[in-house]
Amino acid sequence: MDHINIKMKWKQYLIILWVSLFVTTACEKTEVVDSTDFTLYYTGMTDIGPSMTGVINPPSYIGAAPTDFKIAHVTLDDVTHSGNNFEIDSETGSISIKETSDMPVGVYKLTISCSSNGTRYEFKDALAINMMKPVPDGITVTPNKLTVSWADVVDASSPIELPTAQVTTDDDHVSITKYEIARSDFSKYFAISSSGLISIVRGDASLSPGKYVLALKLTTGASKEDEGIFENAIEIDVTSEPLALTYTPAQGKLEEESEFSGKTTFRSNTPALKGSTEGVQYAIKNILPATDKITINPQTGVISVAENHGLTAGQKYTVTVNVKNAYAAEGIDFEDVFELDVVEYIEPIANFTYQNVDAIQAVAFDISLDDDFKGDEVRFEFLDLPSPLQGNITLDHVGNISSPKGNTIPIGNYTIKVKATNPKSEEANPTIASFTLTVRANPNYFTYVRYGNNLGLSPAENYANQFRIAVGAPLSSVSPTPTTDAKVSVTYEIQGIHQGSGTTIDINTGKITLGNIAARNCGVFMVTATAGKGTPSEYSIQTPVFFHNSEALASPSNASEMVVVEYSPFVFQVNPGAGGRSIQPNINGVNNMSRFTLDYRRNFNYYNFFGTHGSGQPNGANTFLQNLWNTYAQNRGINPNYGSRDPLSYFGNVSSNTHHQTLAYIDPNTFQVIVNPNKWTYNGETANGVMVGQVTFETNGNDPASGGQIFPIVLWFDSKF
Repeated sequence: MDHINIKMKWKQYLIILWVSLFVTTACEKTEVVDSTDFTLYYTGMTDIGPSMTGVINPPSYIGAAPTDFKIAHVTLDDVTHSGNNFEIDSETGSISIKETSDMPVGVYKLTISCSSNGTRYEFKDALAINMMKPVPDGITVTPNKLTVSWADVVDASSPIELPTAQVTTDDDHVSITKYEIARSDFSKYFAISSSGLISIVRGDASLSPGKYVLALKLTTGASKEDEGIFENAIEIDVTSEPLALTYTPAQGKLEEESEFSGKTTFRSNTPALKGSTEGVQYAIKNILPATDKITINPQTGVISVAENHGLTAGQKYTVTVNVKNAYAAEGIDFEDVFELDVVEYIEPIANFTYQNVDAIQAVAFDISLDDDFKGDEVRFEFLDLPSPLQGNITLDHVGNISSPKGNTIPIGNYTIKVKATNPKSEEANPTIASFTLTVRANPNYFTYVRYGNNLGLSPAENYANQFRIAVGAPLSSVSPTPTTDAKVSVTYEIQGIHQGSGTTIDINTGKITLGNIAARNCGVFMVTATAGKGTPSEYSIQTPVFFHNSEALASPSNASEMVVVEYSPFVFQVNPGAGGRSIQPNINGVNNMSRFTLDYRRNFNYYNFFGTHGSGQPNGANTFLQNLWNTYAQNRGINPNYGSRDPLSYFGNVSSNTHHQTLAYIDPNTFQVIVNPNKWTYNGETANGVMVGQVTFETNGNDPASGGQIFPIVLWFDSKF
């Protein structure tokens, strides 16, 4: 089973536009985000086989360090799955895969919950694991172990040649028709060519030192049924001295010992080390001002203070830590990586209460602690949060509870319990506040606006709203009207994204009347439907709608060949982390398909829907595409050329065999668009919008760089696909 070819159900694209007096918090996907902007990232897909066990690395995150990880839910091919195949480390979030020998083949999705800064979060389908059958015997990798220096890998200009390995087969036993590296949280750092040469991607500084064991996804026949997993195919050891040491948080407080306070202690969190872990030893290099009361665990790096320390209030201690490993015998000093503040008194928790709250469905609300609350160094945490509230409310570091605009809390009454702890509290008898949240019906609430499609794709709600103007038909032949589940009158607005000047929408019915979409081009629009416009409970949904103005175009090398290229769907919905392969197009009017060529060429435009990426072309100032062009050039070790087709071209990468480094390209045999995984990302943020680029064709077998110019497909990126 290939995850990138699974039919992904269309989820109505919701962006809620409000005009209200409520203060709201930000929300990304279904998880809530508090004032620390906490977000959790696992790899988008992991491929495994029936005898593979192992550990998926801890997730990356933005915000305070997460703790108390739990697996909240598991599905197999979107159906609830029960079993003991996955275990999560409650402290780190790493996930162990076990007992795989009898696991059914398919895609497992894990919903993960964790706490950060006193707030409980739940991330639906945080990661996916693709269980595959094994490949046949007779396949090997030579050599099956590589060792490389981290410094040589991350330096894009390094002259050091990186090692490679070759997949080989018993020719009499098995042949391989397609090579891929099985997706994992580190697969993006490695590549495999169409001939089975495994290499290390140079120039990506996000690679961490460590040992990486790659599995390969290989097709050993002509169909998807012959696809399997080659487990533990090769081990690649990326070595380095200690590079970075991070404590989260990097500060702590210790109450001085007195007759009033009694004995006090302190213990930091375990630090994160970037560097090889072989032979790691931690030691305190220096403390200012000097004291022998602050110690470090040489194996874990945890900093602590034992009872009877005698440290006095008002003093701050900064700690410098030395870390040794097998590649740094003298160790590396990390200066002032931790600060300990000794305070006179940490006030215990008192008067911890919330008032009952009335809220309106899908309307933002804030809940604050009562004014007479007291307590220092308090951490807040939800207890037994009802499942309908998970992912819909957030608890910040000062105890405020919020729900964002557009929350999906069902109508009803909910009991919310919050636990507060600090150094003076007792875990055996924690301080708990409980109150009732009542959510009442919002008459303006609705869940979808759908235009469907005229391509015969069904069910219509599973596909983007897309319509084709048939060859020779006028634009007026297509004028779609939406359906919605709104219970009150809805007003409609339309915004042109790409092409379509003069397009209008009926404010009451949502019927779209097209303006100008050039022949052989696509129009992209954003429709906003609003219920209760101008009221405090106003509710809006945004839905993109797409049009393809299909026309025949004469081949530049043979005017008698009137060529029509049509993808159905022509909107390729793709997860930028997983990548994927579009549908194969229908191509008509070509005399000899063996001489037909198709390639991306020019006029690349990215239009940001949501997020912070800049819209525009590669030559625009600080556009998303310009940043991606820069990354492509860096990985190739060349200067950026913003007029070049190469980052999206097959023919521009033939001589260098660097298709794995492109953002996307068109398969020269099937003419499917292949989007490479983990390429549509900049500064940790993945694409959330559409890319429209000119494609050229020829019918003489040559590179179509000067061929017929068409825009037959739109790439729509979203991490939910």
